[in-house]
Amino acid sequence: MERLLEKTAFAAGITAVIYLILFLLFDKRIDLWVHHTWANTRVFGLATSISYAATGPFIKLAIAICLILIVAVDPGMERRWTRGLLYICVSCSMAIILGEGLKYLLGRHRPIMLLEHEQYGLKFFSSEWAVNSSPSGHTLRAFSILTALSLLFRRFTPLFIFMALLVGASRVFVTAHYPSDVVFGAFIGIFSAIWTSHYFFGPGNKRSK
Repeated sequence: MERLLEKTAFAAGITAVIYLILFLLFDKRIDLWVHHTWANTRVFGLATSISYAATGPFIKLAIAICLILIVAVDPGMERRWTRGLLYICVSCSMAIILGEGLKYLLGRHRPIMLLEHEQYGLKFFSSEWAVNSSPSGHTLRAFSILTALSLLFRRFTPLFIFMALLVGASRVFVTAHYPSDVVFGAFIGIFSAIWTSHYFFGPGNKRSK
């Protein structure tokens, strides 16, 4: 537990530094360049399609269906696949809860506010869509699910992480988020899955047997 806390704190520190550097120096430049270079191109269309895979309502519906399936088929959690499926659902749910809370707390303007109104920065405690850019919800959902899958099926880890990176990059290419939002979302998704894994499958836990 202590080692995991230390790793989480270290990763959080690195993420915070990267976030601040991007926020202060690069986010606006990158999103303006992406908008002027890729808007209404095939790349934009491809990025939109990739983003759709991690859309909030779709993921939440999938979680609900999976939970109903678990209760209906294996309420005692005796089968390995139902424990794994529940682990994925809980990992993503935790990431979503953290992400929604932070979006409301930070109230960061989305790129559209920069492109259309030249507004950039934070508007704390706001639930408006245009002011809830950070962290990226698509990214944290993708990273929580795909990190969980990589921990369950380790030989496919490169594929899962590549897929998560594609989703994160797509959010920048459709100018829905800044790069720092994606980095923040990735951190939340990864460590939500890691901490949930520790609870489900950690040493001494009966779920790991």
